[in-house]
Amino acid sequence: PSLTGRGAGIYVFDTRERLEELLEKEFESDDEEEEEEEEDEDEEGNDGSEVRGGMLSSHQAVSQIREWVIQRYINRPLLLKSHGDRKFHIRTYVLASGDLTVFVYRHMLALFAPHPYKQSAGDLNDHKAHLTNTCLQAKHEGFDESNAVDLFWNLDLPKEKLDHIFDQICRILKDTFSAVASESTSFQAWANCIEQFGFDFLVDEDCNAYMLEANAYPDFKQTGENLKSVVEGFMAASVATAAEEFLLDSKDDASQDIQKMMDDARRDLVQVFTHKTKRK
Repeated sequence: PSLTGRGAGIYVFDTRERLEELLEKEFESDDEEEEEEEEDEDEEGNDGSEVRGGMLSSHQAVSQIREWVIQRYINRPLLLKSHGDRKFHIRTYVLASGDLTVFVYRHMLALFAPHPYKQSAGDLNDHKAHLTNTCLQAKHEGFDESNAVDLFWNLDLPKEKLDHIFDQICRILKDTFSAVASESTSFQAWANCIEQFGFDFLVDEDCNAYMLEANAYPDFKQTGENLKSVVEGFMAASVATAAEEFLLDSKDDASQDIQKMMDDARRDLVQVFTHKTKRK
């Protein structure tokens, strides 16, 4: 569902009847929350969240505009014996600069579900086998961060397969930004700033990559304490890109030491797309 995060409202189903059952449960929950909100407002008086004349309350407005996305389930994901045959997704940090040059940060993450997939694939209600969001695991007793998150390039796969997956991700991101770059009604690139995104990908047993979702406000916490150097490196690369793009008219404006520092910070950014427009 839209307007949610941290894995909330994600379900796995295999029949239309199951989908209808899940949606009915969701809408019943919305109705109950609306009734509770209305009761609270009746007791405490109108607080401004609901306006006379038939306007919806803030919660009601959200429930009315909620959208849902149905995705084909990849039922044969890539599983690694070194990680207990658990399903995982790849988190890729993406930097968009100007209006619009897009970079992929090479140091990607692999986020693993807590339960083995093969043993639980038939149980669609076992979210711990199907959902790989670390935020769903972190509050549970016995959570082991080192068991939930790993570096993509450290996965137990031949280098040519890792390169193949990374190349696919870059191509998918190029196509994605190419598709939205001229759609100002749904996506607008800002000329004088940088934007950070978190894209999630799933890989099947044949090493084909599929995009799961794009996050405009990525949750950097799921990287964890052990691998926070990934986020630190991405932030350094973002700052260096902004400095070179917006603060320096040319490389001659920076001393050799500063230029080397910026080049070092940006060395793990891979440019995948550019769509520059003339600035006014």
